[in-house]
Amino acid sequence: MSEKEEERFAGTAAAPGIGIGPVLIVRGDHEFVRRRPINLSQIPEELERLEAALLKTREELLQAKAELIRSWSQASDSLFDAHLLAVEDPTILEAVKKRLESERICVDAAYQDVIRSFVEQMQRVDDTYLRERALDVRDVGKRVLRNLRGGEKVGYALDKPCVIVADVLLLSDLVSLDRHLLLGLVTEEGSATCHAAILAQSLNIPAVVGVHGVLDRIEEEAEVLVDGFSGVVILRPSEQRKAEAEANRVRYIAQIREAREKRGPAVTTDGQQMRISANVELPEDLPLIRENGADGVGLYRTEFLFLRSESGPSEDEQLAVYREAAEWAKPHRLVIRTLDVGGDKLLPWLSMRPAEKNPFLGFRGIRLSLEREGIFRTQLRAIVRASDQGNVAVMFPMVTDVSEFRRARELLGRVRAELEAEGHRLEEVPCGVMIETPAAALMADLLAREADFFSIGTNDLVQYTLAIDRLDDRVSSLYPAPHTAVLRLIQGVVRDAKKQGRSVSVCGEMASNLALLPFFVALGVEELSMGSILIPRVKTAIRRICASEARERVEAALSRKEVPEVLEALNRLAERFYPELLSQ
Repeated sequence: MSEKEEERFAGTAAAPGIGIGPVLIVRGDHEFVRRRPINLSQIPEELERLEAALLKTREELLQAKAELIRSWSQASDSLFDAHLLAVEDPTILEAVKKRLESERICVDAAYQDVIRSFVEQMQRVDDTYLRERALDVRDVGKRVLRNLRGGEKVGYALDKPCVIVADVLLLSDLVSLDRHLLLGLVTEEGSATCHAAILAQSLNIPAVVGVHGVLDRIEEEAEVLVDGFSGVVILRPSEQRKAEAEANRVRYIAQIREAREKRGPAVTTDGQQMRISANVELPEDLPLIRENGADGVGLYRTEFLFLRSESGPSEDEQLAVYREAAEWAKPHRLVIRTLDVGGDKLLPWLSMRPAEKNPFLGFRGIRLSLEREGIFRTQLRAIVRASDQGNVAVMFPMVTDVSEFRRARELLGRVRAELEAEGHRLEEVPCGVMIETPAAALMADLLAREADFFSIGTNDLVQYTLAIDRLDDRVSSLYPAPHTAVLRLIQGVVRDAKKQGRSVSVCGEMASNLALLPFFVALGVEELSMGSILIPRVKTAIRRICASEARERVEAALSRKEVPEVLEALNRLAERFYPELLSQ
């Protein structure tokens, strides 16, 4: 290959923007540790070394948190909270102690073994939050190991503008950098919900993650182009490519500025209104909903509360979190999704069953909540008490049958009666169901008689409908494509909901897919929910759609026989309304 030839790598767009510059390669977050044998009498001394390293690590994290507030003021300091919890995790410390006693190796090696084991377990589960929190454990592990070995400096120094290309970029690495010299981020691992990606989004640093194999093909100082719009990385970009990318960046900035200045609802050219709300995964996402003009919170995930807890969050702990979110969402609605973890092994304090062989199809969502009624009741009490803010709704995940929703709603009613008897001031709490399995989609006509609203979770609906494992690289490339079967299921759900006068929201990756916006407008979907940073562009696109024309053309598109033909017709329709948005 000649030096002037481009090489293209595909990944996941994690933070929009264009970054062009020389590469700085960052490899390896595991420290080399010599497995030194010890005697039984040396164990207390080794544990003292670990305690000192943990204390030092805690001090470093508190300093880093303060530095984050001082010099990266646009970001939330709560990003480091998970790190501080991991430092003091009693499960990890007990595992280290047992390994010292059973294997008689130095605490450095014992600690590294335990951290690696925990990370591997967390990365295998079907839960995005827990997989990304594995990076927090790795980050803490790296700091502790370095403090055990004398406290070498954590992080990387930049002496000129560059694009960092790494296998994995931990939060401590990113915070240590001079952001004014950081032109872009590329990682082989991670997703758009990892902490480094969240920070990159809030600081407008272009980022592409999940670019498998890029480190094997790229060299230090080579020029690279990071396209955070499309999730593409270009090695040795041509002058024409760079000019096109720069033009896209300028257009994007102008579009975002225009969209943010034009506050208010997204309304089509012929008067059809659609709410564009935010998905919120962590409390640090909340400031972004106002900054980007979200029409409330369409999906507030609550898993972080349970995954950060050693024994389950209390009612008052949950209440404080839900009230804060409701305040941020005002004057719009906050929709809280009840606990949805991928299997009981994700919550060690809850474990009562053997590990599941297939957590995709196991003990999760509403199934777990109905069986663990005490935990479910506590969460529902907190949600209902938060209704005093006047804008709170609740929805139940992974419902596959009307009886599941009915049981959950009946418990919600009993909880409300209890709270009223206790003298709490309460408002109405609309009760919805997530449509994320083919079973729920096909039962939508019956569910619509029971639920106040629907939220279609497209990520899981695609996975279960097409039998595609999102975590399997061999088939995950099929996942983003909007298959006709999924579009028809969505069409049927919206139709059944409207017959009963129920509103429908769509969340997941499909909700922000610009090529599908005319499809959702044509169906009469009332709300789309997505990551906050995507909202301004989606609102701009909606305002350029003619709903009546979309209805006519979408009906014709769905009548095509082959999936590629349907997609081509939908893409042409989107290009008719907003070609300049699709060019990025």
